[in-house]
Amino acid sequence: MATQMFDLIPVLQDLKILGDKFKTWIECMDCAGQNIYVGTTDGCVHYYMMGISGDSSGFSYQSRLQQQRIIGVITNYIREKIKGVTLMCTNETPMSKNPSCVEVCIARKKSIQMYIATSDRIVSSTEISLYDPPLSMAMDGEFVCLASSFQYVLINVNNGKTQNLFPIVVEETRPIVKRISQGEFFVNGPSALGMFVTTTGESARAPISLTDMIQSVAYQHPYLAFLSRSKIVVYSIFDQKQKQVVNFKRGLFVCSCDKKIFVPTTKDIHMLCPIPIHQQIKGLLKEGKMDEAIKLADAGVHIHELTALQHKKMITYIHKFAGFSHLQACEFDKAIHEFDQAEDLDFRHIISLYPSLLLDSCQVSFPDDVNEFYRNILLVVNDDTNELQNAMHALLKYLELDTSLLKLYIELCQFDELIEFLSYDNDCDLNESIATLAENERYHALAILYGNYGSIAESLELLIKLASKEIDDFTKPSLRYIAEVISRTTDTSLIWKYTTWLLDHDQIAGIEVFTKYHLMDESVELLKASYILDKVEKYPVALRQFLEYLVFEFQIQKEQYHTKLGIIYIELILSLMKNAPKSDSNLAEERDSLRKLLEESSLFRAQLLLSRIQNTDLFSEQALLYGRMGLHDKALDIIVNRLLDHSAARHYCATFAKGKNSTERKKIYFSLLSVYLTSRNVDTNIVPALELLNDHESIIDPIQALQLIPEDWSIGAICKFLKYSVRSSMNSARMLKVERGLSYVENVQTKHAYRSTVNLTAVKITDDRICQVCNRPIGESKFVRYPNGVIAHLSCSRSKNICPVTGKNFCKEEM
Repeated sequence: MATQMFDLIPVLQDLKILGDKFKTWIECMDCAGQNIYVGTTDGCVHYYMMGISGDSSGFSYQSRLQQQRIIGVITNYIREKIKGVTLMCTNETPMSKNPSCVEVCIARKKSIQMYIATSDRIVSSTEISLYDPPLSMAMDGEFVCLASSFQYVLINVNNGKTQNLFPIVVEETRPIVKRISQGEFFVNGPSALGMFVTTTGESARAPISLTDMIQSVAYQHPYLAFLSRSKIVVYSIFDQKQKQVVNFKRGLFVCSCDKKIFVPTTKDIHMLCPIPIHQQIKGLLKEGKMDEAIKLADAGVHIHELTALQHKKMITYIHKFAGFSHLQACEFDKAIHEFDQAEDLDFRHIISLYPSLLLDSCQVSFPDDVNEFYRNILLVVNDDTNELQNAMHALLKYLELDTSLLKLYIELCQFDELIEFLSYDNDCDLNESIATLAENERYHALAILYGNYGSIAESLELLIKLASKEIDDFTKPSLRYIAEVISRTTDTSLIWKYTTWLLDHDQIAGIEVFTKYHLMDESVELLKASYILDKVEKYPVALRQFLEYLVFEFQIQKEQYHTKLGIIYIELILSLMKNAPKSDSNLAEERDSLRKLLEESSLFRAQLLLSRIQNTDLFSEQALLYGRMGLHDKALDIIVNRLLDHSAARHYCATFAKGKNSTERKKIYFSLLSVYLTSRNVDTNIVPALELLNDHESIIDPIQALQLIPEDWSIGAICKFLKYSVRSSMNSARMLKVERGLSYVENVQTKHAYRSTVNLTAVKITDDRICQVCNRPIGESKFVRYPNGVIAHLSCSRSKNICPVTGKNFCKEEM
């Protein structure tokens, strides 16, 4: 029996919606979770709550009417928006990023219109005229696919472009358009063919051959359900083949709502309830449809029925099933391929197929998914000696031990495969493998084996001998691989012994020990950055790469490293300028490197670097150095009047203003305006000066700017700048008034609080007035008075809140 994909279950039965007075039936419906909304021909919407009950043998649904409302009771605003609408669809891939709105496409006579709907408004955005009224349509992104009375059309609502797809004969074919996935639609095409069409007007899938005149179609990944007069037919989009037929009469339409497929009649609603994914997969496996089972498992993740872990287990289950099935069919190589992909398969389960090979003491407990397909291999081959030999060879391939495989690669002289095999984790017997490789003089492989098992000194000794050609092998290690092996040790003597050799032979490979594998360690004397720099000082390429690593990647904050890297760049650039044309690509790259350092770092000695390039044509670099010294006028003068690069001038301002306070930013941008309006090329700088004023009006100080602006400039040219400046000044003035008012209120409140807590009765100090703590005259000494009238020297009062005589805490009393 073919695998079932859905069960047909009643949800709402024999709906007595308005009694017998009116002849009504279901017109449309929608679903959200357990909430069902049913629209009827009398203009009502009925709201039902769907409940589920059942056990392991099956489920049933019961629904209860919660509320109903007549659509006629709507506002004039909404009525006007939906007046004359013949079709409507929502955009499944909205162009708007606002999650609280819905994009809707509606059809009115010979046009379609785009609307954006929120909870309280419907706003029109686009209208496109058509030659013929649409009969069916769907939308995805900026594309609408629609069917008219004579053809299918693809329309881009952003630019209005249309693309004719293929004709329709409405007497023979009911026009249907259904959105399948992002950028893909299904249409009911001519000659009973269901066609898949992408937004580029092409088809990425084979068509579906439909046997009946279909009335409606619904899509629930990965299945399409077609409704005809007497049945529902389910197809898979994976292979476009029929998967299930459900006899069903009187169906009005099928629709997919909230990942469910519903089939209403005039008074009833049924649901195509999907069979659980794992049951479908088991059914497909029994039918031998392994590829389809894997695709269905992937679909389970797509529709969130399977988690990532469940998907992984299901894929493993499929491969195990397929492997045992191939074994039973004596297709041993295919079985091995499937078993290799089954990650958690116990090899004893495979041996158990060969009863004579499994030890009596080895008891195998089969999981359910294996036990179901278990067979005796002797019965499978049916005493066929040749097939039994093939089965034994297949088992040998599957159970091949790593040490044996190493020996086999040597025997077959497959040395590249041997190197690749040893480069990954393996279970080779170390002593036996070392002896075998040494005996056969496979030194490269032996060095890799040593390295993988932590014998770094032995590995490096062999690798260096191979690279120096002291010993020979069919394969040789790269110098960068030697750097990677050096990085595995913490023995500094070993590191510098072989890194020095590597630097002598390949500076890039040698310095990668520290830059690529990050072997630098500031807590170890021989691995500190300063020590490494001293060691690589005589290797210019390595020195540069290590400094770049320190400055840009490690981001070390030491001036000498940043300055030294800048000097290296400058010396190389000056050398190239002497010996190469200005258009040389190497020169351009080195200048880019220097500019990157000057823009991103602020730790170098700018004056020193500037002295190196002062009398050269490196004007953009000079400007950056002036900028780091805070001399923005000089820097911008070079960019504007020497380089004539207004874009670079703005980039300069943005770079040096970043992270600065408002005053510093205004100073930098005003410097550029000043250069524009005070230079000898002022006439050519008028346009960029105006652009600067009007584009950065919030950063340029208006008073300073007005003092520079020529008197013959029209107000219209700087209108935007003036408007912003006036508004900003007025706003600042208002804010100052507000702040002054708030300060005044705060001052009054503070005075009031003070007066309410302190007795302001005058205190008269006479010659006979004594301190109540030390009993000495107050005299002209500083004194304090507490709220309870106690007077004491300031030096005798230990706390302003606690009376020194009574010990009373006035703060606690207030609380």
